Amino acid sequence: MQDSRMELSGESRFSEAERAQLRSYLDQLLTSPLFANSARKARLLKYLVEAAIDGRQLSEYAIGLDAFDKSDSFDPRIDSAVRAEISRLRQKLKEHYASSADEIVIEIPQRGYIPAITRRKPQPAAQPEPPPPARVRWSAVAVGIAMLAVLAAGIVLWRSSSRQSVNSIVVLPFQNLSTDRGDQYLADGVTEELTNQLAQWPDLRVVARTSASQFKGRGVDVREIGKILNVAAVLEGSFERQGDRIRITAQLNRTSNGYHIWSKSFNAESHDMLTLQEQMAREIAATVRGAAQAQPPAASDSTSDPEAHDLYLRASYEFSRRTPDGYRQSLELFEAAAGKDPAYTGAYRGIARAEMALVHITAEPAAEGHDRARAALEKVLALNPQDTEALGEVANLDYRDYWDWPRAEHGFKLAVAHGAQATTRSYYGWALATRGQFKEAHQQFRIAEDLDPLNAAIRVNQVVAYYLDRDYAGAEGMLQKLIDSKLDELDGHLLAGLMAIYQHQCDKAAVQSEWNTRAFPAPMTTFGLGLISACRGHLEQARAQFAAAQKPSGRAIVSPYQLALGYASIGDRDTAFAFLEKSAQAREGQILYIKYEPLFDSIRSDPRFLVLEKKVGLAP
Repeated sequence: MQDSRMELSGESRFSEAERAQLRSYLDQLLTSPLFANSARKARLLKYLVEAAIDGRQLSEYAIGLDAFDKSDSFDPRIDSAVRAEISRLRQKLKEHYASSADEIVIEIPQRGYIPAITRRKPQPAAQPEPPPPARVRWSAVAVGIAMLAVLAAGIVLWRSSSRQSVNSIVVLPFQNLSTDRGDQYLADGVTEELTNQLAQWPDLRVVARTSASQFKGRGVDVREIGKILNVAAVLEGSFERQGDRIRITAQLNRTSNGYHIWSKSFNAESHDMLTLQEQMAREIAATVRGAAQAQPPAASDSTSDPEAHDLYLRASYEFSRRTPDGYRQSLELFEAAAGKDPAYTGAYRGIARAEMALVHITAEPAAEGHDRARAALEKVLALNPQDTEALGEVANLDYRDYWDWPRAEHGFKLAVAHGAQATTRSYYGWALATRGQFKEAHQQFRIAEDLDPLNAAIRVNQVVAYYLDRDYAGAEGMLQKLIDSKLDELDGHLLAGLMAIYQHQCDKAAVQSEWNTRAFPAPMTTFGLGLISACRGHLEQARAQFAAAQKPSGRAIVSPYQLALGYASIGDRDTAFAFLEKSAQAREGQILYIKYEPLFDSIRSDPRFLVLEKKVGLAP
């Protein structure tokens, strides 16, 4: 069999003639004995090839639903049917091409789903065999020639392996090797911007920074990272500044075997850092996608002003500290970056993130901070109407803060159409769950988790969707994952206690409360004890505990919505509705749970409940 190949075209860039030729060849292939007696394999191959032709991204979950008619509850981590069938299909294709002379060759990469489609190069006419060479008597020469042949074969095999397309990648936090520890913000900036720029490339799944940051400084083997994040390659590197010179070193390793795919060092003046990052992203993307001549997608949040860029990197670093002072400093720096470059969309998105973060740590009315955040996001969309993060954030505000579901849903759908990332998918899933669209919600969550596997907020939102749907088994399974991962133990144990109370498992709830008592501030702990007392029928004791939970302790408070839950659990309708009105007035996001909240079953028939549902946009 001839094995000299040339690519037809990179994914999503097939010409019309190539598309027609591929579909004609596929029809012919599916009538061969290999597929004629296996409708399942034929359907799977057709689905995968059409995805390659159309340039669509694929996930194991999507394949399960579309090609195997799995239900929306299909979980690829539990059900291995898709992986098993693709493995069998991969082997069948190898067997077919081992004995055929087809001009077009379709192969499925070992750690991917998008087929590699190549065309065999025509071989030159056969040349007459030369006469046998004179016999060489020195056996050492023969051994040396044999060793060179083996070495050459190994190099060819390595080069062939290194060129295999990579369809998923994670950028680990770059190390700061500068003598000045204050340059950490620059190392973090390299990580963030390479992640963002690589995410612009079609058909390349880039894991979000939230998950990547979990491996900072841990020295985990790339093969283990590949298993945890389900990625084919890991990009890691370092940043170093000496005076006005910077040096960035990066290497790309394949997770299946830990082998290097690509490595390079970049040197430049400090003011050329923007250009350097773009060059790196272009070379990395060309390496992993096999598209050396391709033009990189335009970065949606870039700036050509080095000072604005430096201010943005400093702001991002301060924001990542997740402290009140860090949020305030980041807001000032993001605003300064936008002042330097009024067309810098990344800076405006940063302003919005900082404003929304500050809402949670100040006594200022949430609506005011959200209005300022929305104004910043509107500037982003004025500059780039297809900015998926801004579309998602605005849609989230439209629903949580302004209770405008039609407008929010339109915004979410626009963001998804333009390639929404994990956070927007999670927002959308949460919103759908509060409206009872649980099947659609879990579809969004699964995509979000695929893009950001270690994001605790996504898992918390999944738990919310399960309990609103009264699927307590599903909620408990997700909670256990959340607790075991130690990503967010506080919310994990609190929600686990609530799940037990919903199922009237009072003793189990008390076990969770013991953990919460050690970890949570007093008001929340007291509120939890009140729910357990109500669960056990000790209503007056519960009432006293709910009253005690209303006494603030610093910033540790129990929200009006939570207090409404408590008073509903002891049958005090009037007090429950009073706190629900306070929750609505404060525009708490939780108020949107009311339509499906189990603890409100006892007051749901009250006419005041329907009035409240209409007020927050949950009823016509």
